[in-house]
Amino acid sequence: MIEQLVEWAGAQFSPEAYLFWTRIQCLAWTAADITIVLLLIRLANLGRGLLGMRRHVWAYAVLAATVPPVVGVLLAEDGAAIFAFELLITVPHFLLILYLMVLNMRHAPQVLRILVTNAMDDTGPQNRHSMRP
Repeated sequence: MIEQLVEWAGAQFSPEAYLFWTRIQCLAWTAADITIVLLLIRLANLGRGLLGMRRHVWAYAVLAATVPPVVGVLLAEDGAAIFAFELLITVPHFLLILYLMVLNMRHAPQVLRILVTNAMDDTGPQNRHSMRP
């Protein structure tokens, strides 16, 4: 039963429809990836700022460099070209996530301690200098 349903669904897609929906899916996932990576960079920078460490700046440039290939997804003539452009977009995203995790993981407990202490403190976040260990 499921096999016939899958075959029926596949027969409903023309090559043009396949490319159209592949582009839509690719653009949706790319927008989600860019948003997630941007928020991870900002989160890492929040923690580094609380510790008085230098913030990640070049990570924003790497993320911005993944935006122009999105045009290639729109102009690609077949699924293989879409896949190639998607690789140009997503591989740097995954490398950025890995970089941020490796570089900032050891600082996470200290940042969490500062945030929890600050949340329990009556002074609030107004005095950021008092949050530094």
